[in-house]
Amino acid sequence: MRLFLAVSWLIFLSLAMLTPGKSLPDVNLFDFQDKLIHLLCFITQSYLWCGIGVDKSGKIPTNKRLWFNFAMFGILIGIFLETAQLLIPNRAFEWMDLIVNIFGGSIGFLAYLRWPSIKFILE
Repeated sequence: MRLFLAVSWLIFLSLAMLTPGKSLPDVNLFDFQDKLIHLLCFITQSYLWCGIGVDKSGKIPTNKRLWFNFAMFGILIGIFLETAQLLIPNRAFEWMDLIVNIFGGSIGFLAYLRWPSIKFILE
């Protein structure tokens, strides 16, 4: 179940971030709305992927799979998707979006570590 949700979220996130700009509705409810959306998207992204293939009994500092998942899906995907916007019409690379993506991925990782009672419910 967790793998299905993680892959589905990655596909959704990729489509949302790589859709040409004129195809997206222009909605501005408040300042920094875009940054909040980036933050929430990458918290979810990192949280879902951190648990994929992780040994439930393994210790966190030595759990290589956990650290790989965090690096790949919490950090690198955020960098890749933001950078790929350079190639998409009417989309633009923004440093602040990149920073918020990485920050969100880090929060998702910390949330995964913090709530051990719920992190395997999705398994």
